[in-house]
Amino acid sequence: MVLSQPYVNAQFQNPALVGDGIYDQRIQSNLRTQIFANNNIANTIVGNWDSRFKNNDTENSNFFGYGLQIMSDQLAGGLLQTNYLSMNLSYRIFLDDKKHKSIALGLAGTYAQTFLNQSMLKLGDQLYSQMINLSSMSGLPATQLSFNKFPYSFTANTGFVFKHHNEKSYIQAGIGAFNNIANVVTDIRQEFSGLRGTVFINSEQLLENEKTFVLHASYSNRSNNTTINQQVIFGGFLGLPIEYKPESLSRLYLGCYYRLKEAFIPTVSFMMDGYVFGISYDVYNTDITGARLKLNSFEISLSKSFGKKRNEWMRTIFD
Repeated sequence: MVLSQPYVNAQFQNPALVGDGIYDQRIQSNLRTQIFANNNIANTIVGNWDSRFKNNDTENSNFFGYGLQIMSDQLAGGLLQTNYLSMNLSYRIFLDDKKHKSIALGLAGTYAQTFLNQSMLKLGDQLYSQMINLSSMSGLPATQLSFNKFPYSFTANTGFVFKHHNEKSYIQAGIGAFNNIANVVTDIRQEFSGLRGTVFINSEQLLENEKTFVLHASYSNRSNNTTINQQVIFGGFLGLPIEYKPESLSRLYLGCYYRLKEAFIPTVSFMMDGYVFGISYDVYNTDITGARLKLNSFEISLSKSFGKKRNEWMRTIFD
């Protein structure tokens, strides 16, 4: 599952980020659509909510964060759909009296279920009435193609994050390990499963005249260590103040990211009060899509923070 704006969705990046917002609660969401040759080939929907347990101990500022995440990956216009439900828990420890520096450890449990809409298959009733002879290809005896009804799996993930946040600077870096178990749809094809590791860094620095510079970079790789299973994305924003109020500052973010060997991603984001809205478009390399057929990918993101504001530090696009 790929997002062009993963930095907007904390739990998607790392389970250690739950409860980390500058407000008591937040809702974050992404919608990604891919179109190829005028056909909708994939939709990805991610939504989550997180908060933290209140700590009544005035001498201990450390806290537990918790969150819920729902994801849906829809292929070929709904032919194949996998839905995910994740429960995330983190514990954050502050390293200094001013609470500028902290570390967090996160754990997550995910339930995934896959649905194949057989009515959309081109073969239709032949899937049930005919035998598929595989002997000419693999030496196997003739067999009937059948499907597993609603295959599901349970996985566990973990992550670690360091953060430094004050009135002028925001730096966040983390590592994570995600156990991928792909649900087997048919009794013939065996899907890939394995451990996926991730590393990321998010940063926003205050410049003169309330402008900011934003950086995001991430790397992920599955356990078989092949090039096709690696992903690198990096890039940045320039944040421009557009409206100032005593209690808040609105910014327009203009920038571009690059997903290595795949696509450039021009992105525009807008932050106002407790909202962050973003829109991006993937400009793919011609080596990926071919000379004439063009792959289009659009993504929008929206997050809403609400409740009591915990401090007066610089608000960032990562909140």
